[in-house]
Amino acid sequence: MSTAFDGRASEMRDSPWLASEDLDGDVTLTIKQCHLHQNVEFEAGRKKPKVFTLEFEKAKRQLVLNGTNRKTLQAKFGNNVQDWKGKQVTLYVKTGIRVGRETKNGIRIR
Repeated sequence: MSTAFDGRASEMRDSPWLASEDLDGDVTLTIKQCHLHQNVEFEAGRKKPKVFTLEFEKAKRQLVLNGTNRKTLQAKFGNNVQDWKGKQVTLYVKTGIRVGRETKNGIRIR
């Protein structure tokens, strides 16, 4: 059995993580919680022992925190992660981010 699908292409991904393709321009979201995930496996079998993410109010997926975004949050809201709850951030897509040998789009916080 099949049904017609008229949604967004990003909905075709089966992932709990927010990706650049999920954003249409700048998006302002409210931080609900910071999470620590252990033994996370990403695409192509890449594994990390610890991954920190941000959960947002009214968002289906969490943002995996890389060093750049973590430092931006620290500069804006301080070192105590508890103080980040309830704060608003604007996410945007940055092009030309180097990840290893590849150049990709990525999500940044303003």
